[in-house]
Amino acid sequence: MRELDRRRFLSLLISGAATPFVLSMTGCGASSSDSDSSALHQARVSASRFLDLNHDSARVFSLSVASGDPSPSGVMLWTRVDPSALKPNQPLYVEVSEDENFERVFLELTVQPEEINEHRDYTVSLDLESMLLADSHYYYRFIYDNTASRTGRCRTAPPTGTDLASLKLALLTCQDFTNGYYGALSAIANDDTLDYVIHLGDFIYETAGDPRFQSLPFEDRLIELPSVEFPVAMNLEDYRKLYRAYRSDPFLQQAMERFTWIITRDDHETGNDAYWDYANGTLGLPDHPYTVDRQFETNRLQLLNQLMLDSQQAWLEYVPARVTFDLDSTDPQQRLKYYRRIQLGDLVDVFMLDGRTYRSAHACGEKDVLQRYAPLFCANWFLDHEQTMLGKTQFEWLVNSFNGSNARWQLLGNQTFMAPIWFGGRAANDPTRKDFRRPINVDAWDGFDYERDSLSREMKASGKDGLVVITGDLHTYIASHIKLDYLDFDKQKEENFVAVEFMTPSITSAGLFEMIGNISKGSDKMESFLETITSLTIKAQNPHINYFNSTDHGYSTIEFTHDFCDWKCYSVNKDINDGGQTPVMLKHYRKVKGQHLLQDLS
Repeated sequence: MRELDRRRFLSLLISGAATPFVLSMTGCGASSSDSDSSALHQARVSASRFLDLNHDSARVFSLSVASGDPSPSGVMLWTRVDPSALKPNQPLYVEVSEDENFERVFLELTVQPEEINEHRDYTVSLDLESMLLADSHYYYRFIYDNTASRTGRCRTAPPTGTDLASLKLALLTCQDFTNGYYGALSAIANDDTLDYVIHLGDFIYETAGDPRFQSLPFEDRLIELPSVEFPVAMNLEDYRKLYRAYRSDPFLQQAMERFTWIITRDDHETGNDAYWDYANGTLGLPDHPYTVDRQFETNRLQLLNQLMLDSQQAWLEYVPARVTFDLDSTDPQQRLKYYRRIQLGDLVDVFMLDGRTYRSAHACGEKDVLQRYAPLFCANWFLDHEQTMLGKTQFEWLVNSFNGSNARWQLLGNQTFMAPIWFGGRAANDPTRKDFRRPINVDAWDGFDYERDSLSREMKASGKDGLVVITGDLHTYIASHIKLDYLDFDKQKEENFVAVEFMTPSITSAGLFEMIGNISKGSDKMESFLETITSLTIKAQNPHINYFNSTDHGYSTIEFTHDFCDWKCYSVNKDINDGGQTPVMLKHYRKVKGQHLLQDLS
């Protein structure tokens, strides 16, 4: 056993993540900076020193445990000590073991009592970068007041460049706690074929009763926010209450205990259809009380700015992610950088994007009906040079990163649908008729057509034939192609095809048509429009879309091999609080390397 001093641990942590939400710790175990991996195995602690532990974990660790962001030499570990269980001068211990019974303990760490406090809402995030072996499963647990947490299982990433035969990921998004049960997450927790889990955002919803998309059908899923006056998060305590409610779900806990997650944010971690208001230098939230309620008029900009800072802090407290955070900055665009690259051997490079922090205001205005959604009378939504989804710095990072990737597949973890969903573009193969197209949602990439066009051309110019985009947000199953010219309908014109895109559905959140229907109540024009946008009509008007289903709920998986990637989507009933459901596979699509068209293997 080799002793690691505190200075060594702190240097490892600082190199891994510049954030105060990753705690300092002391301990003994191994560092994968050792040149000899066999010696590293011998550096483990021989066995757990904790005997006769109390296993009433819910008393102390009411939100269980989680792991995130695998690297070849570490993962992030997370838990929360329930404040009702706090004891003076009581440290928190962490054990990482090669076996589930903790007979071969690999690493033992100590978090000092002063690190567990109200400033982090009693959450604990630890970065084990440079402390673990590559491509290895470990079991871990936290111990406080002689009480053990539930046991979590984590997995480090394969070494960069390793010849990996296959890799399978679960894809999740949009898990509105108030709108259903997490049977889909129970199914994932019980799927031993998975390697990692990717969550594409809307881990929480900032609202606890928005009539536009939350009908509150389940009494046992109601949430009362501390701010009370509005059914929407107004401050840090509201966001924390939401995370605690979501993380209390037993099926979510099981899935996070079982797998290492890779998570990004979308809008609802802050507020519906969030963007950056460049004109005023603050958060833009078109529907939030800070924006629409006159009582906040005098200090509106400061309140919105602080709300984004609060949402970022709560996300960092409750999500295990290796990101960059600048505590000294009061500029939300500078304070948190969570777009990042995760390399999984030579098989897959994952690029998790940030489509909210740097994006411009909506192209057709900030009202909902006929502006953000179904902008029927807006002709200025396309090829606007000023509109940006990613911002210049992130755009350049992404282009440089996938150009420099040597992996067989490049996977873009993207929040909103990248290919178009429009009407009026199918009538003729005539590029001069672009002004006849009308999108249904300019909160997605349809509102950022110029940047989408630029990114597509950069991806095509890279010469890579393994580009795959995964998407959430729209609460719909979609399998689609990404093209240079969507008005060129020649399926054999390989040079026009760039990538494939798979949208995973919502776990529980209201489907697309249900959402638009709720938003458009009382509008005769919108009700007539809704009648036309059936799945068949969308596919007919958008021939790049192979599959469209906005009725069911569930999740999807994506599996990579050297020669192909397979996307399978599953339906799980969100209205039943049952962890024993058998997922129903709805569709199976395959993208073969060297072939531009998707194959339907259903």
